[in-house]
Amino acid sequence: MLISLKKLFNRKNSIVNPLPLRSFNSKFPNAKHIFWKQVDVLKWQVHFSVKKIKYSALFNSHGKWMETVSAVTLDKTPKPIKHKFQEKFNKEGNLQIHHVQSPNKSLYEMKWHNGRYIIKQLYDITGKIVGRVIT
Repeated sequence: MLISLKKLFNRKNSIVNPLPLRSFNSKFPNAKHIFWKQVDVLKWQVHFSVKKIKYSALFNSHGKWMETVSAVTLDKTPKPIKHKFQEKFNKEGNLQIHHVQSPNKSLYEMKWHNGRYIIKQLYDITGKIVGRVIT
């Protein structure tokens, strides 16, 4: 019986590759409410929480940690980022902030929507804008 790749990767009760599972358990030993999903042949995504904060992490099929993403509030961002963002944007609008950590960098993605435009900006921890998209 043949099964399509899409159906295989979207199965709710996927069997998790032991290498990403072992790496995850080592990196996040206090994780709760864990849900795994294979996103493609070489990547595994895991959603979990630690101390009531929700996270999403990616591991490759060899168990190497690739990134972790979490939602944060403006007051939890580094001061240089907070100040740069507040200089350019007023407080009216919807703001979503994600902290993206990878082995080589730590970025903050700020997505601001004022009803007319959606602006996404990526900041490094010094407050420097390293990417921007306006739609």
